Amino acid sequence: MTEIDDLRSAVRDFLTDNAPVRSNLEDNPSTWKRLSSEMGLTSLPVEDAPLSWLAAVIEETGRVLLRQPYLPTVVAATALKAAGDEQHLAGLADGSLTAALALDGDLTQVPHGLEAGIVLVAKGDELWVCEETAVEPLETLDLTRPAARIQVSAGRHVGSALHARDLEHISYAAESVGAAQRVLELVVEHLLVRTQFGRPLGSFQALRHKVADLTVLLEAARSSTWYAAGEPEDFAVAAPLARALASEAFVTVTGEAIQLFGGIGFTWEHDAHLFFKRAWTTALATDSKALKKLAFDRSGA
Repeated sequence: MTEIDDLRSAVRDFLTDNAPVRSNLEDNPSTWKRLSSEMGLTSLPVEDAPLSWLAAVIEETGRVLLRQPYLPTVVAATALKAAGDEQHLAGLADGSLTAALALDGDLTQVPHGLEAGIVLVAKGDELWVCEETAVEPLETLDLTRPAARIQVSAGRHVGSALHARDLEHISYAAESVGAAQRVLELVVEHLLVRTQFGRPLGSFQALRHKVADLTVLLEAARSSTWYAAGEPEDFAVAAPLARALASEAFVTVTGEAIQLFGGIGFTWEHDAHLFFKRAWTTALATDSKALKKLAFDRSGA
């Protein structure tokens, strides 16, 4: 196994044991403390870990719909380090400080905004760090990702927002791929054990073809995501495209999964609706057409 495989395995074991999907309906501060202090996952950007390592961890957080603000915190740390601004890096690295992202400039519904110590805000193409904020909690569709309306009264310009946005794009792509993969695994498990007319549902050709189509769709998104996570020369093209494809795949996989689960897929007790809600809140914050156009424009084609 490679180092990234070891990292992925350790994170998956930790999250499976300490932050299963249902546990993320409520906040558990001990999960964040262990994730940051015990495992040191928040320190990866400051320690110059490859972006692919961060993507691997974020993909694993997607599998459990992690409630804690890992994604925005490590994106903020990576962006600030790249911009040469070190003021908040130590706090972000040890987990004593968390971040929220408003890189589209919209402060009306900011994921993880309520508990964030800093907010990275884009004003046009300028990146600002804001510490003085007034927050109002919001009720949103996604019960596993808290959000807030934010007002900022002060801020500090730290550089360009373009790279920070691309880091956010690849991070949400990785999260979406991880979540969609877990849903597809659950679907396959269900089809192998659920019987109809004395046969497993997975033996019916129509259902097998449906799962195959979803697998192809997800693999296309995964390939795009991991290509971008390798920080290629065309990262600015690959990152927004990966987010667009991953978001579309996530919505499609979770929507079809509810149908494939049959009656149980519509119940509160099943996790399918939690993944479906995360998929749609992610999609509503992701203008796939605009991201594809951005990627096309940046490619110079």
